[in-house]
Amino acid sequence: MMKTTIIKNIGCGLLLLGTTACADYLDKESFDIITPEQVWQDPKLINGVMVNLYDGLNLEDFNYWYRDAWRLQNASSMSDEAQGSFQKDPLFDNGNATYTYEDALFEQKFSDRYKNIRNCNDFIYQLQEATALSDSEKKLLLAESRFLRAMHYFTLVKRYGGVPLIDEPQQYDPNNLEALMVPRNKEVEIYDFIVKECQEAAQDLPETREAEAKYRANRYVALSLCSRAALYAGSIARYGTVQQEGLVGIPASEADRFFQTSYEASKAIITSGKYALYNNKPDNKAQNFCDMFLKGNGDNGEYIFQKQYNVAGGKGHDWDKRNAPFSYRAGGWGCGIAPTLELVEAYEYVDGSKGTLKLEENGKPLRFDDPYEVFANKDPRLFASVYLPGSPCQSTKIEWKRGVIENDNKRHVATSQPDGGNTVEINGVTYSTSGKDGGSDAGDASKTGFYQKKFWDETLTDMNMGKSETPWPVFRLGEIYLNLAEAAMELNKSSEALDAVNKIRERAGIPTYGSGPDQIAVDASDQIAMRKLIRMERRVELCVEGVRYNDLRRWKEAGNVLNEPVYGMNVNATTRDGYFRRTQLDYKHVYRKAFYFMPVPSWEMDKNPNLVQNPYWSTQE
Repeated sequence: MMKTTIIKNIGCGLLLLGTTACADYLDKESFDIITPEQVWQDPKLINGVMVNLYDGLNLEDFNYWYRDAWRLQNASSMSDEAQGSFQKDPLFDNGNATYTYEDALFEQKFSDRYKNIRNCNDFIYQLQEATALSDSEKKLLLAESRFLRAMHYFTLVKRYGGVPLIDEPQQYDPNNLEALMVPRNKEVEIYDFIVKECQEAAQDLPETREAEAKYRANRYVALSLCSRAALYAGSIARYGTVQQEGLVGIPASEADRFFQTSYEASKAIITSGKYALYNNKPDNKAQNFCDMFLKGNGDNGEYIFQKQYNVAGGKGHDWDKRNAPFSYRAGGWGCGIAPTLELVEAYEYVDGSKGTLKLEENGKPLRFDDPYEVFANKDPRLFASVYLPGSPCQSTKIEWKRGVIENDNKRHVATSQPDGGNTVEINGVTYSTSGKDGGSDAGDASKTGFYQKKFWDETLTDMNMGKSETPWPVFRLGEIYLNLAEAAMELNKSSEALDAVNKIRERAGIPTYGSGPDQIAVDASDQIAMRKLIRMERRVELCVEGVRYNDLRRWKEAGNVLNEPVYGMNVNATTRDGYFRRTQLDYKHVYRKAFYFMPVPSWEMDKNPNLVQNPYWSTQE
């Protein structure tokens, strides 16, 4: 039997992923001296290894959002959803005001991802020989480990394209190091592997898990990954090009095959009836959507797979501290995600009209007593996802003010951070020139006029590191409906595509598409129009859930969209009527062709000369 390294520190710290409390087996002896042989003779220790495999699972923003104290970019601020506002972010080059991208954005090293794959491979190998488990127990653990391995490969393929496919443990032989230097597989081969692993794992996973393992993979978790990964592959085939002899890109002839796979997986999840769109407050659509993402509400019936957090167990996260509106920040942090005006205007009005803010009437600017009125009658999901100027928050409101207008020709603008004593005296009266949550061009306040609300815990009183425990949805039914809609549209199943989108819009409380008197008319046979509305629905429904950036990449739209100017509402008006004008931000993204696939790190290529660099990274295109 293959020898493995000594297993250390299994179990207790990982209980939040679904295991029960660490039992009496922890008292037998120190984990520092447990040998591999002992592990594979004890069912509880074997399960502890499985829990460790779950702990190594990367779950997008919540796992590798922040590289260090100075780097705040994430999948949202890399897209057109948001801008990072923290002033010390080095990716904001103040010299030319550009926002560039690099592999460091994803924090985890290329080789570290393979460590997790190696752990899965070793577990699968050792599991075959384990005599302490029944066949049914082995079958379940094998299915889980294959799903986890597929997840790891998905994190790789969507960044790098084809990567070395290693599905069994590698033996170290100092006399044959070449055996470890595995070349890259084609991108289509990686996606085929992921799909196969998910489909076969789904067959052996139960529909539901027992209470002590309810946050671990079940049949529909595996099918959810299949739904997402196959949709990505279909898009890459349809909208991309094959390069590097297939190391990146998928032949166009494979598009329908992958879309069909995504369609079938999505439909299986929906028709199972195991999950439902969250709708506990149908009479208050905004609050209903907001509640779904709150602490303690992870078991809401819509989440298919989630990561739970527990502050008491030392397993909290930093989302709230990093994204707090200015007046709620602790220790100088906050506003890691500042939603753009483009995102705000992507949300329609409740009458189905376009979401462009209505700031003029008959060619004259509208005036508002309360800035919150600017956003009246918008899609309720906007109010659940974004803090707008004037939005209720705890017992007060988000206060956004960039200055004081003395008269039509004179305005006093704040010159320091919102809490920096910005005042002006006018006719013997002292006025604050900055709201408590923003208004200054300096500091850590939002540069767009908006703050991120989804997942933000208004009940939190300790805004410090590791004090948040809002669960993170890896897969939820809302995405699956939209996956189904997109796959069905690409397969010319237009009526099914509309039905799926309408389920999402019904829950949101906005008009559905169709030919009825209260519906928005759409030609279902017009694939261009269908594609546009489905993509827009994904944008607003799944905002700040780590989806948008990768959607733009797989559709090959990132270069067009992300090189466009970015707008906010923090205008530099000098007159009363100009205050609510859209303003282009100083920051802009620079998205090159190279960014569709991240670079294979040079040090990895030094270790393995069989690796090939991705397109355009040598020419910086």
